[in-house]
Amino acid sequence: MSTIIIGLLLFAMAVCALRLSALRLAGGCCGGSGQPYIPKVKVRDRNRFHYPYHTSLKVSGMSSGNNAVCVENALNSMEGIWAKVNLLNEKVSIYMKQEVDEAALRIVLKDAGYAVSRETEYGAAEL
Repeated sequence: MSTIIIGLLLFAMAVCALRLSALRLAGGCCGGSGQPYIPKVKVRDRNRFHYPYHTSLKVSGMSSGNNAVCVENALNSMEGIWAKVNLLNEKVSIYMKQEVDEAALRIVLKDAGYAVSRETEYGAAEL
């Protein structure tokens, strides 16, 4: 009986390994998606004292470093904004020189292919 159970477990593990390998080869997972390297949009002013407004948004759909770079690039391309992604929490911290309407931030993220799932406090920057 135990031989059958062990055999079934080994078979299930082999099937899972084959499916993951097939996804990577087909481009469905992080590394092998065939996406080109995406250079980061560099923010020249990284002094937080120059950004009096701050908000954090929870962005769903980020699963890799490339996704984080895409989100940062979309926001950093806006004038007076410095965005930093925390991939583990799926959050993006947005520092702004002028107050920007949250709807505009959501539209930029939606155009980049991501959805904002929850909003948090909006106001003065935490230094």
